[in-house]
Amino acid sequence: MKKVLSVVLVCVLLLVSGTVLASDYQPRPGVLSPEEVDFGGKTVTILVRDVDWVIYNGGKPNAERVAEAEQLFNVKIQTESFSAYDALVARIMAGDAGYDIFRFNHRSGYFPMVSSGMLYPMSDILPPEYFEALPRADQIAIETLSYQGKYYAFGVMHGIFNATMNVMYYDYEPIRVAGLEDPYELWKQGAWDYQTLEEYLVLLTQDTDGDGVVDQYGLYDPANSTGAIRFLAGFNKVAFADKDESGKWVYALNREALINGLNLLHRWRNELKVMGSPSVFNTSHLAGLRNRIARGETDYGLVPYPIGPDGDGHSFWTFDYSSNYLPVNSAYPEGLVALADFLFRESDSEEYLDFYINNYMVTREHMDVYLAGIDAWAGEGDAFQNSGFWDVFSGALNEVVRGEKGAAVAIDETAPQAQAFLNDLFGY
Repeated sequence: MKKVLSVVLVCVLLLVSGTVLASDYQPRPGVLSPEEVDFGGKTVTILVRDVDWVIYNGGKPNAERVAEAEQLFNVKIQTESFSAYDALVARIMAGDAGYDIFRFNHRSGYFPMVSSGMLYPMSDILPPEYFEALPRADQIAIETLSYQGKYYAFGVMHGIFNATMNVMYYDYEPIRVAGLEDPYELWKQGAWDYQTLEEYLVLLTQDTDGDGVVDQYGLYDPANSTGAIRFLAGFNKVAFADKDESGKWVYALNREALINGLNLLHRWRNELKVMGSPSVFNTSHLAGLRNRIARGETDYGLVPYPIGPDGDGHSFWTFDYSSNYLPVNSAYPEGLVALADFLFRESDSEEYLDFYINNYMVTREHMDVYLAGIDAWAGEGDAFQNSGFWDVFSGALNEVVRGEKGAAVAIDETAPQAQAFLNDLFGY
Protein backbone atom coordinates (compact mmCIF):
# COMPACT_ATOMS: atom_id res chain seq x y z
CA MET A 1 0.00 0.00 0.00
CA LYS A 2 2.81 2.44 0.85
CA LYS A 3 4.39 1.90 -2.57
CA VAL A 4 1.04 2.51 -4.24
CA LEU A 5 0.52 5.70 -2.25
CA SER A 6 3.98 6.97 -3.20
CA VAL A 7 3.32 6.35 -6.89
CA VAL A 8 -0.01 8.16 -6.65
CA LEU A 9 1.67 11.01 -4.78
CA VAL A 10 4.06 11.64 -7.66
CA CYS A 11 1.10 12.17 -9.97
CA VAL A 12 -0.67 14.35 -7.39
CA LEU A 13 2.35 16.56 -6.84
CA LEU A 14 2.60 17.24 -10.55
CA LEU A 15 -0.92 18.64 -10.29
CA VAL A 16 -0.34 20.49 -7.01
CA SER A 17 2.88 22.21 -8.01
CA GLY A 18 2.08 22.60 -11.69
CA THR A 19 5.61 21.70 -12.70
CA VAL A 20 8.56 19.59 -11.71
CA LEU A 21 10.99 21.81 -9.84
CA ALA A 22 14.37 22.20 -11.52
CA SER A 23 17.44 21.03 -9.63
CA ASP A 24 19.11 24.42 -10.08
CA TYR A 25 18.26 26.95 -7.40
CA GLN A 26 16.54 30.14 -8.59
CA PRO A 27 15.98 33.01 -6.10
CA ARG A 28 12.49 34.43 -5.79
CA PRO A 29 11.76 37.98 -7.00
CA GLY A 30 13.56 40.53 -4.87
CA VAL A 31 15.99 38.00 -3.36
CA LEU A 32 19.74 38.30 -3.85
CA SER A 33 21.50 35.43 -5.59
CA PRO A 34 24.23 33.56 -3.66
CA GLU A 35 27.02 35.27 -5.59
CA GLU A 36 25.66 38.64 -4.43
CA VAL A 37 25.89 37.72 -0.74
CA ASP A 38 29.00 37.42 1.41
CA PHE A 39 28.75 36.95 5.18
CA GLY A 40 32.51 37.23 5.56
CA GLY A 41 32.72 33.96 7.46
CA LYS A 42 30.31 35.04 10.20
CA THR A 43 28.00 32.57 11.94
CA VAL A 44 24.27 32.59 11.25
CA THR A 45 22.17 31.00 13.99
CA ILE A 46 18.83 29.42 13.05
CA LEU A 47 16.58 29.18 16.11
CA VAL A 48 13.67 26.72 15.90
CA ARG A 49 10.78 25.94 18.22
CA ASP A 50 7.87 23.48 18.40
CA VAL A 51 7.61 22.34 14.78
CA ASP A 52 9.12 18.87 15.20
CA TRP A 53 6.21 16.87 13.83
CA VAL A 54 4.74 19.32 11.35
CA ILE A 55 7.60 20.87 9.35
CA TYR A 56 10.12 19.09 7.13
CA ASN A 57 13.16 17.94 9.15
CA GLY A 58 11.69 19.47 12.29
CA GLY A 59 12.25 22.94 10.87
CA LYS A 60 15.99 22.45 10.65
CA PRO A 61 17.91 22.94 7.39
CA ASN A 62 19.02 19.94 5.37
CA ALA A 63 22.64 19.07 6.28
CA GLU A 64 23.75 18.68 2.66
CA ARG A 65 22.24 22.03 1.74
CA VAL A 66 23.89 23.67 4.77
CA ALA A 67 27.29 22.50 3.56
CA GLU A 68 26.60 23.92 0.12
CA ALA A 69 25.31 27.22 1.54
CA GLU A 70 28.36 27.66 3.74
CA GLN A 71 30.54 27.60 0.63
CA LEU A 72 28.31 29.77 -1.55
CA PHE A 73 27.52 32.43 1.06
CA ASN A 74 30.88 32.37 2.92
CA VAL A 75 29.06 31.69 6.19
CA LYS A 76 28.94 29.29 9.12
CA ILE A 77 25.49 27.96 10.00
CA GLN A 78 24.38 26.59 13.35
CA THR A 79 20.91 25.47 14.41
CA GLU A 80 19.53 25.68 17.94
CA SER A 81 16.20 25.21 19.65
CA PHE A 82 14.70 27.66 22.12
CA SER A 83 12.22 27.06 24.92
CA ALA A 84 10.21 30.29 24.90
CA TYR A 85 10.03 33.55 22.98
CA ASP A 86 11.56 35.52 25.83
CA ALA A 87 14.84 33.76 25.00
CA LEU A 88 14.68 35.44 21.57
CA VAL A 89 13.83 38.78 23.15
CA ALA A 90 16.85 38.42 25.44
CA ARG A 91 19.12 37.79 22.43
CA ILE A 92 17.71 40.84 20.66
CA MET A 93 18.06 43.09 23.68
CA ALA A 94 21.62 41.89 24.27
CA GLY A 95 22.60 42.60 20.66
CA ASP A 96 23.32 38.91 19.98
CA ALA A 97 20.64 38.33 17.33
CA GLY A 98 22.09 40.30 14.40
CA TYR A 99 22.67 37.17 12.34
CA ASP A 100 19.70 35.14 13.60
CA ILE A 101 16.85 33.55 11.66
CA PHE A 102 13.83 32.57 13.77
CA ARG A 103 11.54 29.67 12.75
CA PHE A 104 8.50 29.02 14.92
CA ASN A 105 4.71 28.78 15.00
CA HIS A 106 2.52 31.70 15.98
CA ARG A 107 1.66 30.09 19.33
CA SER A 108 5.30 30.43 20.38
CA GLY A 109 5.06 34.18 20.88
CA TYR A 110 4.56 35.82 17.50
CA PHE A 111 2.05 38.52 18.50
CA PRO A 112 3.78 39.43 21.78
CA MET A 113 7.04 39.86 19.83
CA VAL A 114 5.69 41.77 16.84
CA SER A 115 3.52 44.08 18.95
CA SER A 116 6.50 44.99 21.13
CA GLY A 117 8.63 45.89 18.11
CA MET A 118 10.98 42.89 18.24
CA LEU A 119 10.64 41.69 14.63
CA TYR A 120 11.82 43.13 11.32
CA PRO A 121 9.14 44.30 8.82
CA MET A 122 9.93 42.11 5.82
CA SER A 123 7.59 43.88 3.41
CA ASP A 124 9.82 46.93 3.80
CA ILE A 125 12.58 45.17 1.84
CA LEU A 126 10.72 42.54 -0.20
CA PRO A 127 8.38 43.32 -3.11
CA PRO A 128 4.82 42.00 -3.45
CA GLU A 129 6.06 39.66 -6.20
CA TYR A 130 8.22 37.87 -3.65
CA PHE A 131 5.28 36.98 -1.42
CA GLU A 132 3.14 36.04 -4.43
CA ALA A 133 5.83 33.54 -5.48
CA LEU A 134 5.65 31.62 -2.20
CA PRO A 135 3.61 28.40 -1.77
CA ARG A 136 -0.05 29.05 -1.00
CA ALA A 137 0.11 27.67 2.56
CA ASP A 138 2.93 30.09 3.36
CA GLN A 139 1.11 32.99 1.73
CA ILE A 140 -1.89 32.29 3.96
CA ALA A 141 0.25 32.16 7.10
CA ILE A 142 2.09 35.38 6.25
CA GLU A 143 -1.13 37.23 5.46
CA THR A 144 -2.80 35.95 8.63
CA LEU A 145 0.17 37.20 10.67
CA SER A 146 0.37 40.63 9.02
CA TYR A 147 0.60 43.43 11.55
CA GLN A 148 -0.36 47.07 11.08
CA GLY A 149 -0.34 46.67 7.32
CA LYS A 150 3.07 44.98 7.06
CA TYR A 151 4.40 41.46 6.65
CA TYR A 152 6.83 40.32 9.31
CA ALA A 153 6.98 36.68 8.25
CA PHE A 154 8.73 35.47 5.11
CA GLY A 155 9.93 32.48 3.16
CA VAL A 156 9.01 28.82 2.97
CA MET A 157 7.95 27.04 6.13
CA HIS A 158 4.79 25.03 5.47
CA GLY A 159 5.43 24.64 1.75
CA ILE A 160 2.65 22.96 -0.20
CA PHE A 161 0.63 21.97 2.89
CA ASN A 162 0.06 22.99 6.49
CA ALA A 163 0.67 19.78 8.39
CA THR A 164 -1.36 20.95 11.41
CA MET A 165 -4.49 20.70 9.26
CA ASN A 166 -7.02 18.71 11.28
CA VAL A 167 -9.36 15.92 10.24
CA MET A 168 -11.74 13.69 12.14
CA TYR A 169 -10.84 10.08 12.78
CA TYR A 170 -13.26 7.36 13.80
CA ASP A 171 -13.18 3.70 14.79
CA TYR A 172 -14.67 1.38 12.20
CA GLU A 173 -15.86 -1.39 14.53
CA PRO A 174 -18.60 0.47 16.47
CA ILE A 175 -19.92 1.81 13.16
CA ARG A 176 -19.98 -1.69 11.67
CA VAL A 177 -21.73 -3.09 14.76
CA ALA A 178 -24.36 -0.34 14.55
CA GLY A 179 -24.95 -1.12 10.85
CA LEU A 180 -24.09 2.44 9.80
CA GLU A 181 -22.60 3.51 6.49
CA ASP A 182 -18.92 4.46 6.47
CA PRO A 183 -18.69 8.26 6.97
CA TYR A 184 -16.02 8.35 4.25
CA GLU A 185 -18.64 7.14 1.74
CA LEU A 186 -21.10 9.77 2.99
CA TRP A 187 -18.46 12.43 2.43
CA LYS A 188 -17.86 11.19 -1.12
CA GLN A 189 -21.62 11.38 -1.73
CA GLY A 190 -21.80 14.96 -0.42
CA ALA A 191 -23.92 13.86 2.53
CA TRP A 192 -21.51 14.47 5.42
CA ASP A 193 -23.01 17.34 7.41
CA TYR A 194 -23.64 18.14 11.07
CA GLN A 195 -27.15 16.70 10.99
CA THR A 196 -25.90 13.34 9.72
CA LEU A 197 -23.15 13.37 12.32
CA GLU A 198 -25.70 14.07 15.05
CA GLU A 199 -27.70 11.01 13.98
CA TYR A 200 -24.51 8.93 14.22
CA LEU A 201 -23.61 10.38 17.62
CA VAL A 202 -27.00 9.48 19.10
CA LEU A 203 -26.85 5.93 17.74
CA LEU A 204 -23.25 5.38 18.81
CA THR A 205 -23.60 6.67 22.38
CA GLN A 206 -24.36 3.41 24.16
CA ASP A 207 -24.16 1.25 27.24
CA THR A 208 -22.41 -1.60 25.45
CA ASP A 209 -22.14 -4.01 28.42
CA GLY A 210 -25.64 -3.52 29.83
CA ASP A 211 -24.62 -2.29 33.28
CA GLY A 212 -26.72 0.86 33.03
CA VAL A 213 -23.75 3.18 32.48
CA VAL A 214 -22.82 4.71 29.12
CA ASP A 215 -19.38 3.41 28.18
CA GLN A 216 -19.19 4.52 24.53
CA TYR A 217 -19.79 8.09 23.36
CA GLY A 218 -20.20 9.36 19.83
CA LEU A 219 -17.82 12.33 19.99
CA TYR A 220 -14.92 13.54 22.09
CA ASP A 221 -15.74 16.12 24.77
CA PRO A 222 -13.86 19.43 24.28
CA ALA A 223 -14.36 20.00 28.04
CA ASN A 224 -12.83 23.49 28.10
CA SER A 225 -12.52 26.71 26.13
CA THR A 226 -9.42 25.63 24.16
CA GLY A 227 -11.18 22.49 22.98
CA ALA A 228 -14.34 24.44 22.25
CA ILE A 229 -12.51 26.96 20.05
CA ARG A 230 -11.08 24.12 17.99
CA PHE A 231 -14.48 22.43 17.91
CA LEU A 232 -16.07 25.60 16.54
CA ALA A 233 -13.32 26.16 13.99
CA GLY A 234 -13.87 22.65 12.71
CA PHE A 235 -17.64 22.28 12.80
CA ASN A 236 -18.79 25.73 11.77
CA LYS A 237 -15.72 27.46 10.26
CA VAL A 238 -15.67 30.22 12.84
CA ALA A 239 -13.09 31.96 15.01
CA PHE A 240 -13.46 34.55 17.74
CA ALA A 241 -11.81 37.23 15.64
CA ASP A 242 -11.54 37.82 11.92
CA LYS A 243 -10.61 40.63 9.57
CA ASP A 244 -13.31 42.93 8.24
CA GLU A 245 -13.32 44.41 4.73
CA SER A 246 -10.79 47.06 5.75
CA GLY A 247 -8.40 44.48 7.19
CA LYS A 248 -9.17 45.35 10.81
CA TRP A 249 -9.38 42.47 13.31
CA VAL A 250 -12.88 42.41 14.79
CA TYR A 251 -14.11 40.29 17.68
CA ALA A 252 -16.76 37.73 16.68
CA LEU A 253 -17.12 39.22 13.21
CA ASN A 254 -19.32 36.32 12.09
CA ARG A 255 -21.43 36.52 15.23
CA GLU A 256 -24.35 34.34 14.14
CA ALA A 257 -22.09 31.52 12.97
CA LEU A 258 -20.30 31.63 16.32
CA ILE A 259 -23.56 31.55 18.28
CA ASN A 260 -24.90 28.68 16.18
CA GLY A 261 -21.67 26.75 16.64
CA LEU A 262 -21.73 27.25 20.40
CA ASN A 263 -25.37 26.20 20.53
CA LEU A 264 -24.50 23.06 18.58
CA LEU A 265 -21.77 22.28 21.11
CA HIS A 266 -24.25 22.86 23.95
CA ARG A 267 -26.88 20.63 22.34
CA TRP A 268 -24.51 17.70 21.81
CA ARG A 269 -22.76 18.01 25.15
CA ASN A 270 -25.49 18.98 27.60
CA GLU A 271 -28.83 18.04 26.01
CA LEU A 272 -28.17 14.92 23.93
CA LYS A 273 -25.16 13.94 26.10
CA VAL A 274 -23.34 12.31 23.21
CA MET A 275 -19.90 13.72 24.04
CA GLY A 276 -17.51 11.95 26.37
CA SER A 277 -14.74 9.37 26.63
CA PRO A 278 -14.11 6.89 25.15
CA SER A 279 -15.56 8.14 21.89
CA VAL A 280 -16.00 6.79 18.36
CA PHE A 281 -15.17 10.13 16.67
CA ASN A 282 -12.21 12.30 17.59
CA THR A 283 -9.97 14.87 15.89
CA SER A 284 -6.26 15.23 15.25
CA HIS A 285 -3.67 16.30 12.75
CA LEU A 286 -2.04 13.29 11.11
CA ALA A 287 1.19 13.23 13.08
CA GLY A 288 -0.92 13.12 16.23
CA LEU A 289 -1.99 9.61 15.23
CA ARG A 290 1.58 8.31 15.08
CA ASN A 291 1.43 6.67 18.53
CA ARG A 292 -1.77 4.86 17.64
CA ILE A 293 -0.23 3.58 14.43
CA ALA A 294 2.89 2.49 16.33
CA ARG A 295 0.67 0.39 18.62
CA GLY A 296 -0.82 -1.32 15.60
CA GLU A 297 -4.24 0.35 15.99
CA THR A 298 -4.99 0.95 12.34
CA ASP A 299 -8.69 0.05 12.05
CA TYR A 300 -9.92 3.61 11.74
CA GLY A 301 -11.06 6.01 9.05
CA LEU A 302 -10.48 9.67 8.28
CA VAL A 303 -13.11 12.15 7.18
CA PRO A 304 -13.31 15.96 7.04
CA TYR A 305 -15.29 17.84 9.65
CA PRO A 306 -18.95 17.76 8.59
CA ILE A 307 -20.42 20.90 7.08
CA GLY A 308 -21.86 22.96 9.94
CA PRO A 309 -25.10 24.94 10.14
CA ASP A 310 -23.42 28.02 8.64
CA GLY A 311 -20.67 26.27 6.68
CA ASP A 312 -20.25 26.51 2.93
CA GLY A 313 -17.89 23.54 2.78
CA HIS A 314 -15.78 21.23 4.88
CA SER A 315 -13.29 22.77 7.29
CA PHE A 316 -9.70 21.61 7.67
CA TRP A 317 -8.75 24.05 10.43
CA THR A 318 -5.16 24.34 11.60
CA PHE A 319 -3.65 25.27 14.95
CA ASP A 320 -0.31 26.56 13.64
CA TYR A 321 0.67 29.38 11.34
CA SER A 322 4.45 28.91 11.19
CA SER A 323 7.03 31.02 9.41
CA ASN A 324 10.50 32.60 9.36
CA TYR A 325 11.31 35.91 11.06
CA LEU A 326 14.26 38.24 11.54
CA PRO A 327 15.02 40.28 14.67
CA VAL A 328 14.33 43.98 14.46
CA ASN A 329 18.06 44.71 14.79
CA SER A 330 19.06 42.30 12.04
CA ALA A 331 22.56 43.14 10.80
CA TYR A 332 22.12 41.90 7.24
CA PRO A 333 18.42 41.32 6.43
CA GLU A 334 18.87 41.06 2.64
CA GLY A 335 21.59 38.43 3.05
CA LEU A 336 19.61 36.45 5.63
CA VAL A 337 16.57 36.42 3.35
CA ALA A 338 18.74 35.08 0.54
CA LEU A 339 20.21 32.41 2.81
CA ALA A 340 16.77 31.31 4.04
CA ASP A 341 15.47 31.24 0.47
CA PHE A 342 18.33 28.92 -0.45
CA LEU A 343 18.02 26.66 2.61
CA PHE A 344 14.25 26.19 2.83
CA ARG A 345 12.41 25.22 -0.35
CA GLU A 346 9.00 24.18 -1.55
CA SER A 347 10.40 20.85 -2.76
CA ASP A 348 11.20 19.93 0.86
CA SER A 349 7.49 19.91 1.65
CA GLU A 350 6.84 17.60 -1.30
CA GLU A 351 9.25 15.12 0.24
CA TYR A 352 7.63 15.66 3.64
CA LEU A 353 4.15 15.00 2.25
CA ASP A 354 5.47 11.72 0.91
CA PHE A 355 6.70 10.94 4.43
CA TYR A 356 3.28 11.84 5.87
CA ILE A 357 1.48 9.59 3.43
CA ASN A 358 3.76 6.64 4.04
CA ASN A 359 3.90 6.95 7.83
CA TYR A 360 0.63 8.49 9.04
CA MET A 361 -1.92 7.21 6.50
CA VAL A 362 -3.06 3.61 6.55
CA THR A 363 -5.27 3.47 3.45
CA ARG A 364 -5.86 5.11 0.11
CA GLU A 365 -9.03 6.62 1.59
CA HIS A 366 -6.95 8.39 4.23
CA MET A 367 -4.87 9.94 1.47
CA ASP A 368 -7.98 11.01 -0.47
CA VAL A 369 -9.28 12.96 2.52
CA TYR A 370 -5.97 14.63 3.28
CA LEU A 371 -5.23 15.68 -0.28
CA ALA A 372 -8.74 17.12 -0.49
CA GLY A 373 -7.88 19.16 2.58
CA ILE A 374 -4.66 20.45 1.04
CA ASP A 375 -6.64 21.67 -1.94
CA ALA A 376 -9.53 23.14 0.08
CA TRP A 377 -7.79 24.74 3.08
CA ALA A 378 -8.35 28.50 3.00
CA GLY A 379 -6.71 29.45 6.28
CA GLU A 380 -9.26 28.20 8.83
CA GLY A 381 -7.86 28.28 12.33
CA ASP A 382 -7.20 30.74 15.12
CA ALA A 383 -4.24 33.11 15.03
CA PHE A 384 -4.42 34.25 18.66
CA GLN A 385 -3.64 31.23 20.82
CA ASN A 386 -1.09 32.19 23.53
CA SER A 387 -1.41 35.89 22.64
CA GLY A 388 -3.54 36.70 25.70
CA PHE A 389 -6.68 37.12 23.59
CA TRP A 390 -8.24 33.81 24.64
CA ASP A 391 -7.86 34.80 28.30
CA VAL A 392 -10.40 37.57 27.75
CA PHE A 393 -13.32 35.26 27.00
CA SER A 394 -12.25 31.80 28.19
CA GLY A 395 -14.14 32.08 31.48
CA ALA A 396 -17.42 32.96 29.78
CA LEU A 397 -16.85 30.30 27.14
CA ASN A 398 -16.31 27.65 29.81
CA GLU A 399 -19.72 28.61 31.22
CA VAL A 400 -21.26 28.05 27.77
CA VAL A 401 -19.50 24.69 27.43
CA ARG A 402 -20.88 23.62 30.83
CA GLY A 403 -24.37 24.81 29.91
CA GLU A 404 -24.40 27.58 32.52
CA LYS A 405 -24.70 30.54 30.14
CA GLY A 406 -26.19 31.19 26.72
CA ALA A 407 -23.88 31.71 23.76
CA ALA A 408 -25.28 35.11 22.74
CA VAL A 409 -25.04 36.39 26.31
CA ALA A 410 -21.43 35.24 26.61
CA ILE A 411 -20.42 36.93 23.36
CA ASP A 412 -22.16 40.18 24.31
CA GLU A 413 -20.58 40.23 27.75
CA THR A 414 -17.05 39.72 26.49
CA ALA A 415 -17.26 41.87 23.34
CA PRO A 416 -16.09 45.23 24.79
CA GLN A 417 -13.03 43.79 26.52
CA ALA A 418 -12.17 41.50 23.61
CA GLN A 419 -12.34 44.29 21.04
CA ALA A 420 -10.32 46.54 23.34
CA PHE A 421 -7.62 43.85 23.44
CA LEU A 422 -7.49 43.70 19.64
CA ASN A 423 -7.50 47.49 19.34
CA ASP A 424 -4.57 47.72 21.72
CA LEU A 425 -2.66 44.85 20.08
CA PHE A 426 -2.96 46.31 16.58
CA GLY A 427 -2.87 49.99 17.48
CA TYR A 428 -6.37 50.84 16.20
